Amino acid sequence: AIELQEDVHKKAAELTERCKLEQLVSHYHGHFLDYNLEELGNGPVSFDAVTSWLVFLHIPDKAALLKNCFKMLKNDGILYTEDYYMREAFTDAEEISLKSDVYCSDLPTKEKYISELESAGFSDIEFVDKTTDWTVFVNERLQAFIAGKERFVRVHGEPTFDKLLHFYSAVAKLFNGGHLGGVRLLAKKK
Repeated sequence: AIELQEDVHKKAAELTERCKLEQLVSHYHGHFLDYNLEELGNGPVSFDAVTSWLVFLHIPDKAALLKNCFKMLKNDGILYTEDYYMREAFTDAEEISLKSDVYCSDLPTKEKYISELESAGFSDIEFVDKTTDWTVFVNERLQAFIAGKERFVRVHGEPTFDKLLHFYSAVAKLFNGGHLGGVRLLAKKK
């Protein structure tokens, strides 16, 4: 696993050790686009799968990202990611929210995402639109969070509640706008 944020990296390594999985999972701290790929695991062409959940959206250079993923996979290796994409052009307000609230920019369209995967060398691409499911999820998450305010504030404090409320509200608003999409992507290296 490679993680950019040092505190998240340390916590992941700690949890791996607690679960006694350190013989199966190695953790690296750094940026995947800048990291020496020879130092990850057994280097390029050594992984059966590359997975990512809501991380690729934070990396604008999808071409470089996907090329690195391709390099790390063995032949017949699988890329699996769940990510955001642009279903329709964003409004100016949505662009600002994506950049300042979600910390992502330059989200690709479905066609662009598929094209970038193909350009990196991937085949057997499955683009599964999850927008409807994720829209329901983010709205239910927001309502449940608001409903649990009293306990959350007691445990974590009002400032943390306010920050998460802002984030959850922004994400719900983005999905409700109909321009932001969610996708499950699978692709194969042949």
